[in-house]
Amino acid sequence: MKKLIFCGQLFTAETDTAQNNMAIVLEGNRIADIVSADQIKVTDNFDEVIDLSDKFVLPGLFDCHAHCAFNGTFSELSDEYMCSSSGPFIALKAIKNLQDDLMAGFTSIRDVGCCPDWADIAIRDAINQGYHWGPRMSVVGLTINATGGHGDNHLLPSYSSLGTDRVRAIICGADSARQAARINFKYGADGIKFMSTYGVMTPGDDPGPQELTYDEMRAIIEVAEFRGAYTCTHAHGLNGIKCAVRAGVTSIEHGTFIDEEAAEMMVERGTFLVPTLVVDPRMFKNMKPGEIKPNVIEKAKRCTEVHAKNIGMAYRKGVKIAFGTDVCAPYLYHGTQAEEFVYMVNEAGMKPAHALQSATSIAAQLLGWGDKLGTLSKGKLADIIAVDSDPLKDISTMQSVSFVMKDGEVYKNTRPKTKEAK
Repeated sequence: MKKLIFCGQLFTAETDTAQNNMAIVLEGNRIADIVSADQIKVTDNFDEVIDLSDKFVLPGLFDCHAHCAFNGTFSELSDEYMCSSSGPFIALKAIKNLQDDLMAGFTSIRDVGCCPDWADIAIRDAINQGYHWGPRMSVVGLTINATGGHGDNHLLPSYSSLGTDRVRAIICGADSARQAARINFKYGADGIKFMSTYGVMTPGDDPGPQELTYDEMRAIIEVAEFRGAYTCTHAHGLNGIKCAVRAGVTSIEHGTFIDEEAAEMMVERGTFLVPTLVVDPRMFKNMKPGEIKPNVIEKAKRCTEVHAKNIGMAYRKGVKIAFGTDVCAPYLYHGTQAEEFVYMVNEAGMKPAHALQSATSIAAQLLGWGDKLGTLSKGKLADIIAVDSDPLKDISTMQSVSFVMKDGEVYKNTRPKTKEAK
C-alpha cells in the first residue's frame, strides 16, 4: 500500500532543524522517500493521502524508562501489590497503560522492570504478534538487586527473599549476579537492568550509597555483552554512577548526583544518561497531606534540588541524553509523560531540538534500533507523529500529540482523511 503524508513542518531528527512544506512517501510500513511537497504534482497513484500540512511532523517518540505494570498510584508501588499480583493480571492492566503511551506519541517503550514472572516479555510478544495493539517494546525481565537493596521486598522475613521475589532477582556476589542475568536472557529479555544505588521510594534507605559491588556489576554486564545486549542501571548516587560506568554499563538511569568527573567518564565511554526529571516535581505538585512518608519527601527534596542542574551540566559536557520518564511514579500516569520535555528544556537547559532528538534518534541508538527507527529517513520504519504547533518554539506542545502512526498504521488522527487521493 502506498501512502503520502503532506507535512507543514518536518523534523527528521537527523539534524536539529525543521524543513517546511515537505512530503513523506510510504510503501507498506517503510519510508520510501522524503521530498518537497511542491514536487508532488498528482496524488492519484497513492492509496491514501494524509494531510498534515498545518502540523509539525516528527519521528515517533521513545520513552526509555517506563514501567508498564503500574500507573501513578501509591498502592501499585507497594511491595504488597507488586509481589502478590499475578503475571497475567499485570499483563492485562499493562496493555491499557501502553496503549495510552502510544496515543501520546510514544511508539517505542523500554520497560525497565517490576512486571512479575516475566510478564513484560509476554506483553512485548503479544503486541509484536498482533494480538494486542500498542507501542513496540524492549524489556529487561526481572531487575537485579542486592539483598536488602532498593526494591528488595521488606515485607518478607529475613533471608526469604534471596534468589527472587517474582518481581526482582535478588543477588549477593558475582556468581549469583551472573546467573540472574543469564536467567533473564533465557526467558527472553532484550537487556538487563540492575540497581547500582539505593532509591527514593524504598523505605529505610538513602538514594546516595552504592548498592552493588564492581564485580557484581561487571558480571551482569559481561553476560549482556556476550549477547550484544544493552544494560541499564538505576543510579542516583555518585559512587554507584562511576562504578557502573567503569564496569561498562550502557545507560545510567536518573543520574541525580552526577558530577563533572562522572560526566566526562560517560563521554569518554559513550555511556547514555536517562534523566527522568519529571518524577519528583509531578509528585510534589499533586501529593496530598499525609500521603507520602516524611523520609520519602525528604529524600525526594534533596534529589530535586540538584537533579536538573546536574543533568544540564552533563548535557553541556556532551553526555548522550536519552529520553526517559519513570512513568508509573506517583501521579505520573501513562500518556502524560511528555511533560519531561518541559523540564529538560526549562530546567536542565537543553535546546528544544536536542530534547526532541533525545526521544528519537539518540533513544534509538541506545536500544540498538538506530538502523530502523529514530529518524525519518528513507528505508526506515514509518513511525511518525505530529503536533499542532512548533515545539522548537514552545516545547510544551509535545504534550498534545494529534497524529500517531506506528509501523505505517494510523492509530490517532484528530482530523482523519481530510484529503483524499485524486
